[in-house]
Amino acid sequence: MTDPKTSPAQPRRREALQWAFGLTAGTALVPLASCGGSTTTEDTLPEPQVLTSVNGRLELSLNVQYASQPLDIAMQQPAAYPGKAARVQTTLRTFNGRYMAPTLVLNVGDTLRIQLNNQLPANTRQTAVNYLNYQNSTNLHFHGLHVDPREIRPGVFGDYVVDTPEGGVQPGQSRQHELKIPDNHTNGIYWYHPHLHGSSNVQVSSGMFGAILIRDPQDRFITSPDIRERVIHVHKLNLNKEGRTDSFKGSVEEAASAFLLNGAYQPTIVMRPGEVQNWHLVNTAAFYPFNPVLDGHTLWGYAKDGNVYDRQFKPMHAGNAAQFDDAHWPGNALYPGNRHSLLVKASDTPGVYYLRSMASPSSDGTEEIVARVVVEGPPMNTPLPSPQNLPRYEDHRPITDEELAEKGGKQRNLVLAVLNKNDERVMSPIPEGEEWFLPEEEGLMPNFVFAAGSVGAKLVPFQSSLTTTQMVALDAVEEWTIYSLNAYPHPFHIHVNDSYVVKVNGQAVTPFWTDTIPVAVNGSVTFRMRFSDFTGKFVWHCHALDHEDLGMMQLVEVVA
Repeated sequence: MTDPKTSPAQPRRREALQWAFGLTAGTALVPLASCGGSTTTEDTLPEPQVLTSVNGRLELSLNVQYASQPLDIAMQQPAAYPGKAARVQTTLRTFNGRYMAPTLVLNVGDTLRIQLNNQLPANTRQTAVNYLNYQNSTNLHFHGLHVDPREIRPGVFGDYVVDTPEGGVQPGQSRQHELKIPDNHTNGIYWYHPHLHGSSNVQVSSGMFGAILIRDPQDRFITSPDIRERVIHVHKLNLNKEGRTDSFKGSVEEAASAFLLNGAYQPTIVMRPGEVQNWHLVNTAAFYPFNPVLDGHTLWGYAKDGNVYDRQFKPMHAGNAAQFDDAHWPGNALYPGNRHSLLVKASDTPGVYYLRSMASPSSDGTEEIVARVVVEGPPMNTPLPSPQNLPRYEDHRPITDEELAEKGGKQRNLVLAVLNKNDERVMSPIPEGEEWFLPEEEGLMPNFVFAAGSVGAKLVPFQSSLTTTQMVALDAVEEWTIYSLNAYPHPFHIHVNDSYVVKVNGQAVTPFWTDTIPVAVNGSVTFRMRFSDFTGKFVWHCHALDHEDLGMMQLVEVVA
């Protein structure tokens, strides 16, 4: 097991101070809410560092660089505790030299400024597919935030990710980001990660990610100082025998590790009997779903992707972990990019319980034990917060048939698909010189086109000159249906605006808000969306990042 005193994901004071050199006025290093107590077992779940805005501003530098650090790595194995892990000296791309970047805490109305400095070495030729040879170029996406996607003034960028692979922030270059969090933004858990087409899978797979917590000082849902708040990144690594993930091919071909929680394999989480903790689970894995169940407990979900449920809890337990029918889709599973915010009330019975990831579509039927939860010490008997205190947001009111009709009522039918290049649904002939797929001699998914497009149109990958843009009017309300032509539930994600899901496989469901939704296997999801506040270009895509890198993405342009 990883020693939390020396693990790179558990910073020592000296290491913590290194972050401060990248900070300016308007930033504080503070912990999330935590309650003490008399327990004897050591809690070994590493905590991300936390940077909090001061006087409405948070400003920092993120340096993209290689760093070496030891991690305990296990491969998938039968669900057992303790599992078999080996200490691996990894050398991976990082933010500021650490696996897992800091959690950024801001209030609604605050301004976030990040200078992204690319200190990686020059790009090298790794494949015959030219656009995949920019694994050391990068950019930055703020996943789930409703913020401006444009270059907001010369040299200062919002959530801008529409770079070409040859562009972006190249080694030796920097980019200044500035985000104004709207006063009416939903509070909750979001995250940031690289998003350059062709290199996103390698970089996110390496651990280049961090969480964002948006606060509303008026929120009265959780006010007790006894409720500890924890951000938990759920991740898998694809390492070669040298402990590296250097190339796109390596990020896909190397076997995936077992799940890590904040960089730790099967950490111990300590709770007192009756204690309540507030967990934000972030699935930062590039491909794999995470379906959480805690033995002997019910997890009380109160928000998905930063969007609170309508003054009710969603119970998650062994009894409903396998509900993947249309009415319950996607069950309790977090697909890549998804987040759960949930309350855990420890049993009144001291003992050892196991946090598991249960089987779900695309998980190959596997189950993993991902953590040990030890309940011990003096009881607390903390009451659960009342769901009646969950906030409601005007911008996240239900999108009715009437509103849809009044705002244009446009419907779009779109497709995510992996198809052979000779499939009749793929555009033919392929334009000369364009790179639509990997060649057979490279032995990695050869001749398969990863595409997104409109139903009825010939499909092309994002990197093609033939790709189209979905043009949308500012303040329009539209209804989109996304179809998957594959047995994999492609996790659909769109930037800037949240989705109000209303149907699965054409059947009406209890509507809910999200920003990432897996498309039912060989099926569809239907959602409605308000394209409000911001013009400009952004993207929708599959959040299985190797699929996105190979072309499963399209542009959206909102115009006034």
